Amino acid sequence: MHWQFTQNNLLSRADRDLAQRTRWAPLLYLLVFTIILAFTSYISEHFFEVILLGFVIVVSALTRTLLVVQFDKWYPANPGKWRLVFMLASLSLAASWGLLCMFAVSHYQLEWTAMLVLLVTAGIAAVGVVTISIYANLVTGFLLLLLCPSIVMTAFLSTQHSIAIMLMFSLYCGFLVIVARRLSGEYWRALKNASLLDQRAKQLEDSNKELESYSYSIAHDLRGPLRTITAFSQILLEDASKKLNSQEKDSLNRIVNAGKFMAELIDDILELSRITRINIEYNDVDLTALAEECLQGLQSSEPNRKVDIEVQQNMQAKGDSRLLRIVLQNLLSNSWKFTKECTSPKIRVGTTKNAEKQAYFVKDNGVGFDVKYADKIFGIFQRLHAREEFDGTGIGLASVQRVVNRHGGKVWVNAKDQKGATFYFSLPEDFQTMNQDSL
Repeated sequence: MHWQFTQNNLLSRADRDLAQRTRWAPLLYLLVFTIILAFTSYISEHFFEVILLGFVIVVSALTRTLLVVQFDKWYPANPGKWRLVFMLASLSLAASWGLLCMFAVSHYQLEWTAMLVLLVTAGIAAVGVVTISIYANLVTGFLLLLLCPSIVMTAFLSTQHSIAIMLMFSLYCGFLVIVARRLSGEYWRALKNASLLDQRAKQLEDSNKELESYSYSIAHDLRGPLRTITAFSQILLEDASKKLNSQEKDSLNRIVNAGKFMAELIDDILELSRITRINIEYNDVDLTALAEECLQGLQSSEPNRKVDIEVQQNMQAKGDSRLLRIVLQNLLSNSWKFTKECTSPKIRVGTTKNAEKQAYFVKDNGVGFDVKYADKIFGIFQRLHAREEFDGTGIGLASVQRVVNRHGGKVWVNAKDQKGATFYFSLPEDFQTMNQDSL
């Protein structure tokens, strides 16, 4: 059953590709047919054959055009019938054109009119290889019906060049059949590989969703017991502090602090999971306003701290404001945190050029880090400083990278130990509009 579903899916994709490839081919046949009739006297000398075969050519070409134009409407109702009608129209088109070419060769005895029709027929054969080689048997039948009548008729002519032309046309026909069948084989191998990759990607996506859901559930369910442990430890520390010695108090303090850190860690894990699960809504976003709001929140948490802050005005982007707020909040929180030991802390937010593309940056003059660890810091739970020096869970930059990646952009960093760090992130040009080039 699974194989049958896959096989039907492959046929559906192949038929859609067939329709796309042959969208303009029938109109080309009609145009060439009209040109031949207009510039030769064949219609006046063989009126009945031209009218009969021309009628078949026109009907077949129009049928194929309608099948392609109405593909989305007709194909889902009956794929097998659509495919059969398309093949019959293609073969009748080839047969009628092949007979027309044969009559031209017979009547004009390889004069310029016959040679013109032969060249046009050779071109149509090449177009057929390009457009309908998806199905090997179809393109083989198309080529044989198109070229064999002229080959047979040329063999019966007694002109000086008839044998040479017959051999050349025969070799050409054989060459096109071989090429067409090889192209068909390569197409189906590529299609099967693409289908297999799609299935593996879908399985991986489903597995990732299940894992994210599982992680979210675990993290969410840990909150309750953790609150209980932390709360009762805190109560015990406060109510029984006089009965405890210094070692016991230190142990309880360690339990409370570990519980608070674990609660913070769980919140960050849930936030990271939410970033992955949330649907992105693209809107115009005022990054200047977002940055200023984040910095005001940080300033209010430490009102006595003085930091030299500069935010570029009129920074506009298109993205999800909720997610871009997470990016700025994490980057600015890091800058705020890692400049706390500086005598003259500075934080800059702005835009710059990177390989002729706009990029946003958050820059500080804090402790920085060795740039060789630049790739490491965007991993989950990765820290370059001890918790005793700077608090944090090591998830913030992973969240930044995930948000930027979901927007189709990228994030990178430039830093030096004890000389600050500059974090950059870019968004696709289709989703951003910048009013200034740089800070």
